[in-house]
Amino acid sequence: MRLTAALRTELSKLFRQRSTYASFAVIAALVALLAWGSYYHRDHLNVQLKMGSDFIVAGKSVTALFLAHAAMDVAMVVLMPLLVAFVLGGMVAGERQSGTLRTLLSRPVPRSVVLISKLLTGWTYAVAITLFLGVVGLGIGYLVFGWGDLVIFRGGLTILEPRTGLLRLAEAYGLAAAAMCAIAVLGMMLSVIFDNPLTAAGLTVAALLVSGTVEFMPYFERIKPYLFTTNLPMYKDCLRASVDTASISDSALLLLAYAVAMIFVALLLFSRRDVTC
Repeated sequence: MRLTAALRTELSKLFRQRSTYASFAVIAALVALLAWGSYYHRDHLNVQLKMGSDFIVAGKSVTALFLAHAAMDVAMVVLMPLLVAFVLGGMVAGERQSGTLRTLLSRPVPRSVVLISKLLTGWTYAVAITLFLGVVGLGIGYLVFGWGDLVIFRGGLTILEPRTGLLRLAEAYGLAAAAMCAIAVLGMMLSVIFDNPLTAAGLTVAALLVSGTVEFMPYFERIKPYLFTTNLPMYKDCLRASVDTASISDSALLLLAYAVAMIFVALLLFSRRDVTC
Protein backbone atom coordinates (compact mmCIF):
# COMPACT_ATOMS: atom_id res chain seq x y z
CA MET A 1 0.00 0.00 0.00
CA ARG A 2 2.81 2.41 0.85
CA LEU A 3 4.55 1.70 -2.44
CA THR A 4 1.30 2.16 -4.38
CA ALA A 5 0.63 5.51 -2.73
CA ALA A 6 4.22 6.66 -3.22
CA LEU A 7 4.15 5.59 -6.86
CA ARG A 8 0.90 7.45 -7.45
CA THR A 9 2.44 10.57 -5.96
CA GLU A 10 5.59 10.30 -8.09
CA LEU A 11 3.63 9.72 -11.30
CA SER A 12 1.47 12.72 -10.51
CA LYS A 13 4.56 14.89 -10.03
CA LEU A 14 6.13 13.61 -13.24
CA PHE A 15 3.12 14.27 -15.44
CA ARG A 16 2.46 17.69 -13.92
CA GLN A 17 5.78 18.93 -15.25
CA ARG A 18 5.82 20.75 -18.57
CA SER A 19 9.21 19.27 -19.41
CA THR A 20 7.65 15.79 -19.51
CA TYR A 21 5.25 16.82 -22.25
CA ALA A 22 7.99 18.80 -23.99
CA SER A 23 9.99 15.59 -24.42
CA PHE A 24 7.04 13.92 -26.12
CA ALA A 25 6.67 16.98 -28.36
CA VAL A 26 10.36 16.74 -29.31
CA ILE A 27 9.90 13.09 -30.29
CA ALA A 28 6.85 13.94 -32.41
CA ALA A 29 8.76 16.76 -34.10
CA LEU A 30 11.65 14.43 -34.90
CA VAL A 31 9.35 11.88 -36.52
CA ALA A 32 7.61 14.63 -38.49
CA LEU A 33 10.96 15.86 -39.80
CA LEU A 34 11.95 12.32 -40.79
CA ALA A 35 8.63 11.90 -42.60
CA TRP A 36 9.13 15.21 -44.41
CA GLY A 37 12.64 14.28 -45.51
CA SER A 38 11.60 10.78 -46.55
CA TYR A 39 8.65 12.15 -48.54
CA TYR A 40 10.74 14.54 -50.58
CA HIS A 41 13.46 11.95 -51.17
CA ARG A 42 11.25 8.90 -51.56
CA ASP A 43 12.34 8.36 -55.15
CA HIS A 44 15.91 7.85 -53.97
CA LEU A 45 14.86 5.64 -51.07
CA ASN A 46 12.68 3.28 -53.08
CA VAL A 47 14.40 -0.02 -53.63
CA GLN A 48 16.07 -0.68 -56.94
CA LEU A 49 19.01 -3.01 -56.63
CA LYS A 50 20.70 -4.80 -59.46
CA MET A 51 22.74 -7.92 -58.90
CA GLY A 52 24.75 -9.11 -61.85
CA SER A 53 22.90 -8.38 -65.08
CA ASP A 54 19.66 -10.28 -64.66
CA PHE A 55 18.34 -9.85 -61.10
CA ILE A 56 16.57 -6.62 -60.16
CA VAL A 57 14.61 -5.94 -56.99
CA ALA A 58 12.32 -2.93 -57.29
CA GLY A 59 9.47 -1.64 -55.22
CA LYS A 60 8.22 0.73 -52.54
CA SER A 61 10.47 0.87 -49.53
CA VAL A 62 9.16 4.02 -47.82
CA THR A 63 6.23 2.84 -45.71
CA ALA A 64 4.86 3.30 -42.20
CA LEU A 65 7.09 0.45 -41.01
CA PHE A 66 10.11 2.05 -42.66
CA LEU A 67 9.49 5.36 -40.87
CA ALA A 68 9.03 3.66 -37.47
CA HIS A 69 12.31 1.80 -38.03
CA ALA A 70 14.14 4.92 -39.20
CA ALA A 71 12.86 6.87 -36.18
CA MET A 72 14.21 4.19 -33.88
CA ASP A 73 17.62 4.18 -35.55
CA VAL A 74 17.91 7.97 -35.25
CA ALA A 75 16.39 8.61 -31.81
CA MET A 76 17.99 5.74 -29.89
CA VAL A 77 21.53 6.95 -30.55
CA VAL A 78 21.48 10.21 -28.57
CA LEU A 79 18.04 11.77 -28.15
CA MET A 80 16.25 9.06 -26.16
CA PRO A 81 19.15 8.44 -23.71
CA LEU A 82 19.44 12.22 -23.24
CA LEU A 83 15.73 12.61 -22.43
CA VAL A 84 15.76 9.67 -20.02
CA ALA A 85 18.94 10.94 -18.34
CA PHE A 86 17.45 14.42 -17.94
CA VAL A 87 14.28 13.16 -16.26
CA LEU A 88 15.94 10.55 -14.03
CA GLY A 89 18.77 12.88 -13.11
CA GLY A 90 16.26 15.15 -11.43
CA MET A 91 14.26 12.47 -9.64
CA VAL A 92 16.28 12.69 -6.41
CA ALA A 93 18.84 15.44 -6.99
CA GLY A 94 16.19 17.88 -8.22
CA GLU A 95 14.04 17.41 -5.14
CA ARG A 96 17.05 17.60 -2.86
CA GLN A 97 18.10 20.87 -4.50
CA SER A 98 14.63 22.37 -4.17
CA GLY A 99 14.21 21.15 -0.58
CA THR A 100 11.10 19.05 -1.21
CA LEU A 101 12.93 15.80 -0.48
CA ARG A 102 13.19 16.74 3.20
CA THR A 103 9.41 17.08 3.39
CA LEU A 104 8.92 13.80 1.58
CA LEU A 105 11.23 11.89 3.92
CA SER A 106 9.62 13.39 7.01
CA ARG A 107 6.63 11.13 6.37
CA PRO A 108 6.55 7.63 7.90
CA VAL A 109 7.60 5.96 4.65
CA PRO A 110 10.82 3.90 4.37
CA ARG A 111 13.49 5.43 2.17
CA SER A 112 13.64 2.25 0.11
CA VAL A 113 9.95 2.68 -0.77
CA VAL A 114 10.54 6.30 -1.77
CA LEU A 115 13.45 5.41 -4.04
CA ILE A 116 11.74 2.39 -5.60
CA SER A 117 8.65 4.47 -6.36
CA LYS A 118 10.86 7.04 -8.09
CA LEU A 119 12.60 4.30 -10.06
CA LEU A 120 9.29 2.76 -11.14
CA THR A 121 8.14 6.22 -12.22
CA GLY A 122 11.33 6.62 -14.24
CA TRP A 123 10.77 3.24 -15.86
CA THR A 124 7.21 4.24 -16.71
CA TYR A 125 8.52 7.35 -18.42
CA ALA A 126 11.25 5.45 -20.28
CA VAL A 127 8.79 2.84 -21.59
CA ALA A 128 6.13 5.45 -22.44
CA ILE A 129 8.44 7.69 -24.44
CA THR A 130 9.94 4.72 -26.32
CA LEU A 131 6.56 3.29 -27.28
CA PHE A 132 5.36 6.80 -28.15
CA LEU A 133 8.18 7.02 -30.68
CA GLY A 134 7.01 3.81 -32.34
CA VAL A 135 3.30 4.72 -32.33
CA VAL A 136 3.93 8.18 -33.77
CA GLY A 137 6.28 6.72 -36.38
CA LEU A 138 3.66 4.21 -37.50
CA GLY A 139 0.85 6.79 -37.38
CA ILE A 140 2.58 9.52 -39.36
CA GLY A 141 4.11 6.94 -41.69
CA TYR A 142 0.71 5.43 -42.45
CA LEU A 143 -0.86 8.84 -43.13
CA VAL A 144 1.98 9.95 -45.42
CA PHE A 145 3.21 6.75 -47.07
CA GLY A 146 0.63 4.07 -46.37
CA TRP A 147 1.20 0.45 -45.36
CA GLY A 148 3.70 -1.94 -46.90
CA ASP A 149 6.73 -4.15 -46.40
CA LEU A 150 9.48 -3.37 -43.95
CA VAL A 151 12.68 -2.88 -45.94
CA ILE A 152 15.88 -2.86 -43.90
CA PHE A 153 19.28 -1.86 -45.25
CA ARG A 154 21.65 -3.31 -42.65
CA GLY A 155 24.34 -5.75 -43.64
CA GLY A 156 22.54 -6.29 -46.92
CA LEU A 157 18.90 -6.07 -47.91
CA THR A 158 16.12 -7.57 -45.78
CA ILE A 159 12.47 -7.38 -46.84
CA LEU A 160 9.80 -8.44 -44.35
CA GLU A 161 6.14 -8.66 -45.28
CA PRO A 162 3.90 -6.22 -43.32
CA ARG A 163 2.68 -8.57 -40.58
CA THR A 164 6.13 -10.01 -39.89
CA GLY A 165 7.66 -6.54 -40.09
CA LEU A 166 5.18 -5.17 -37.55
CA LEU A 167 5.86 -8.05 -35.14
CA ARG A 168 9.61 -7.56 -35.47
CA LEU A 169 9.24 -3.83 -34.86
CA ALA A 170 7.10 -4.50 -31.77
CA GLU A 171 9.80 -6.82 -30.42
CA ALA A 172 12.50 -4.27 -31.23
CA TYR A 173 10.66 -1.44 -29.49
CA GLY A 174 10.09 -3.65 -26.46
CA LEU A 175 13.82 -4.35 -26.23
CA ALA A 176 14.60 -0.67 -26.83
CA ALA A 177 12.30 0.24 -23.92
CA ALA A 178 14.17 -2.25 -21.72
CA ALA A 179 17.47 -0.64 -22.77
CA MET A 180 16.10 2.81 -21.83
CA CYS A 181 15.09 1.38 -18.44
CA ALA A 182 18.71 0.32 -17.90
CA ILE A 183 19.81 3.89 -18.65
CA ALA A 184 17.12 5.09 -16.24
CA VAL A 185 18.70 3.06 -13.44
CA LEU A 186 22.09 4.63 -14.18
CA GLY A 187 20.52 8.10 -14.08
CA MET A 188 18.76 7.32 -10.80
CA MET A 189 21.95 6.08 -9.15
CA LEU A 190 23.85 9.22 -10.16
CA SER A 191 20.91 11.35 -9.01
CA VAL A 192 21.31 9.80 -5.55
CA ILE A 193 25.07 10.44 -5.53
CA PHE A 194 25.04 14.06 -6.74
CA ASP A 195 23.00 16.99 -5.47
CA ASN A 196 22.71 18.83 -8.78
CA PRO A 197 20.25 17.34 -11.30
CA LEU A 198 22.17 18.72 -14.27
CA THR A 199 25.34 17.09 -12.96
CA ALA A 200 23.56 13.75 -12.56
CA ALA A 201 22.05 13.96 -16.05
CA GLY A 202 25.30 15.12 -17.62
CA LEU A 203 27.33 12.35 -16.01
CA THR A 204 24.78 9.77 -17.16
CA VAL A 205 25.29 10.88 -20.75
CA ALA A 206 29.05 11.14 -20.19
CA ALA A 207 29.19 7.56 -18.89
CA LEU A 208 27.42 6.37 -22.04
CA LEU A 209 29.80 8.35 -24.24
CA VAL A 210 32.87 6.97 -22.46
CA SER A 211 31.57 3.42 -22.72
CA GLY A 212 30.78 3.97 -26.40
CA THR A 213 34.27 5.35 -27.02
CA VAL A 214 35.96 2.43 -25.28
CA GLU A 215 33.82 0.08 -27.35
CA PHE A 216 35.61 1.18 -30.53
CA MET A 217 39.14 1.08 -29.13
CA PRO A 218 40.92 -2.04 -30.43
CA TYR A 219 42.94 -2.63 -27.25
CA PHE A 220 39.74 -3.00 -25.23
CA GLU A 221 38.46 -5.76 -27.49
CA ARG A 222 38.35 -8.30 -24.65
CA ILE A 223 35.95 -6.27 -22.52
CA LYS A 224 33.83 -4.99 -25.41
CA PRO A 225 31.12 -7.69 -25.04
CA TYR A 226 30.63 -6.65 -21.39
CA LEU A 227 30.38 -2.89 -21.92
CA PHE A 228 27.09 -1.13 -21.17
CA THR A 229 26.76 0.50 -24.58
CA THR A 230 27.68 -2.67 -26.47
CA ASN A 231 24.51 -4.33 -25.20
CA LEU A 232 22.08 -1.41 -25.37
CA PRO A 233 21.37 -1.82 -29.13
CA MET A 234 20.10 -5.38 -28.62
CA TYR A 235 16.88 -4.37 -30.36
CA LYS A 236 18.75 -4.35 -33.68
CA ASP A 237 19.04 -8.13 -33.56
CA CYS A 238 15.25 -8.31 -34.10
CA LEU A 239 15.57 -6.45 -37.39
CA ARG A 240 17.66 -8.93 -39.32
CA ALA A 241 16.75 -11.72 -41.70
CA SER A 242 17.01 -14.17 -38.80
CA VAL A 243 16.63 -13.18 -35.15
CA ASP A 244 19.71 -13.87 -33.04
CA THR A 245 17.95 -14.93 -29.84
CA ALA A 246 21.18 -15.99 -28.14
CA SER A 247 22.72 -12.55 -28.60
CA ILE A 248 19.55 -10.85 -27.36
CA SER A 249 19.42 -13.06 -24.27
CA ASP A 250 23.08 -12.42 -23.44
CA SER A 251 22.65 -8.65 -23.79
CA ALA A 252 19.43 -8.62 -21.76
CA LEU A 253 20.99 -10.63 -18.94
CA LEU A 254 24.05 -8.39 -18.83
CA LEU A 255 21.93 -5.22 -18.72
CA LEU A 256 19.83 -6.81 -15.98
CA ALA A 257 22.99 -7.52 -13.98
CA TYR A 258 24.11 -3.91 -14.41
CA ALA A 259 20.66 -2.68 -13.34
CA VAL A 260 20.53 -4.87 -10.24
CA ALA A 261 24.01 -3.72 -9.16
CA MET A 262 23.15 -0.04 -9.69
CA ILE A 263 19.83 -0.37 -7.85
CA PHE A 264 21.67 -1.95 -4.91
CA VAL A 265 24.20 0.91 -4.84
CA ALA A 266 21.45 3.53 -5.11
CA LEU A 267 19.44 1.97 -2.27
CA LEU A 268 22.53 1.67 -0.07
CA LEU A 269 23.60 5.28 -0.61
CA PHE A 270 20.09 6.71 -0.35
CA SER A 271 19.47 4.95 2.95
CA ARG A 272 22.70 6.34 4.44
CA ARG A 273 22.90 9.85 3.01
CA ASP A 274 21.87 12.79 5.16
CA VAL A 275 19.17 14.44 3.05
CA THR A 276 17.09 15.85 5.88
CA CYS A 277 19.19 18.85 6.69
